[in-house]
Amino acid sequence: MRRVLLIVALLVLMCAGHARGEAIIAVTEEWPPYTFTEDGEIKGFVSEIVHEVLDRSGLEHKIEVYPFARSYETARQQPYVLLYPVFRLPVREDDFQWIKIEGLAVTMSLFRPEWRDIEIKSLEEAKLYRIGVTRETSTHHFLRSKGFKENVNLFPVNCEQQNTLKSAPETMRIDMTTGDPRSLACWLRHAKLPEDYWVEVFPLFKEDIYMAFGHATPPATVEKVRRALQALEAEGRLDEIIVKHCKIYR
Repeated sequence: MRRVLLIVALLVLMCAGHARGEAIIAVTEEWPPYTFTEDGEIKGFVSEIVHEVLDRSGLEHKIEVYPFARSYETARQQPYVLLYPVFRLPVREDDFQWIKIEGLAVTMSLFRPEWRDIEIKSLEEAKLYRIGVTRETSTHHFLRSKGFKENVNLFPVNCEQQNTLKSAPETMRIDMTTGDPRSLACWLRHAKLPEDYWVEVFPLFKEDIYMAFGHATPPATVEKVRRALQALEAEGRLDEIIVKHCKIYR
């Protein structure tokens, strides 16, 4: 009997250890309206989707907010860490196991302050100006790939909000920023600035939004999350979340 009880106890411990091993830490950034912190709660388009997907997957989970570069490296190197939202760029392709969120894409552009008289018709013309980007994000990689040079015409920061401060008339440390209209409008409301502060000047690219695990995470865990997202899509719940937020953040 003692031997049987010992075997049962070992099996329980093994199962508990396995469950702890599969607990997911989802890492994200402050990028409203897609993911942001409000009154201590993590909200937004993609955060709501990730919450529901991980609930459906049956995996224990929590969400933590870091600057994008830190979130990226944490997910790339450590097991059971889910990065979101993230664009699937060629330079990132081999770093992750990718899960696409269908129906959710973002167009990134260059924006100037409304009081600046800047017109450009090409990226070559844009190289004549100082452009603020959030460090290690898609626009940072994109502009570097097009020949922009850091501390010449490309100036990375840790948070998009810093670009608004650096573009102010009393500062004028950058001439343009990168982003999408929804996100920039959110930052402007937060800073209590006019919603027309940023004016779109030149489109850069359009990308789908993904979740991603590094290769240290077992493929079986990735597949659990993928199937949970597919179930959300099949039931129409994914579209409901996207439509709801699109009505709020036009």
